[in-house]
Amino acid sequence: MSSRRKHSKVLQLPPEIVEAVNKKLTTGATYRDIADWINQMAEKTGVEVSHMAVQRYGKDFLGRLEKLRIAREQAKAIIEDNKDRPATEMTEAASNLAVQLIQETLMAAQDEGGVIDKGLIETMKALAQLERSSVQREKLKLEFRQKAEKAVKAIEETGRQKGLDAETLAYIKEQVYGIL
Repeated sequence: MSSRRKHSKVLQLPPEIVEAVNKKLTTGATYRDIADWINQMAEKTGVEVSHMAVQRYGKDFLGRLEKLRIAREQAKAIIEDNKDRPATEMTEAASNLAVQLIQETLMAAQDEGGVIDKGLIETMKALAQLERSSVQREKLKLEFRQKAEKAVKAIEETGRQKGLDAETLAYIKEQVYGIL
């Protein structure tokens, strides 16, 4: 990623026009057609753009859109592959994916001049919530691990008192640790 800040003329347009440009990009309109459409409103918006400016903006926008599509597919694959795994592992994987997307969003905002809007503030709040949930998840896993270790010790002690052989105790211990 370039350290150069991006100052897209398209982003100087009112938000509803930028949204319309995004829709046109996703439906396959040409950069020249989009530039012509924007320039028809130049008197009202005060912004004229070249088809190259639309192309640069479109390349970046469509690239980010593709990253989101890939992230969605990854999330779907995580869910499919982890149907039988503990919910904490799925949540952790989903959180990691969300953190990655949020970080990319924040970096993109920085590339666009560091403009902080309401959506970016909400994104930063979401990142903080994800971090808090990550800490809680780690506490839960540690607590679970500690309880399992305590249970294993109790099972070993009771097993020895009841005369279970070392092989059976080892098998039970393996099974308990296998669910961690």
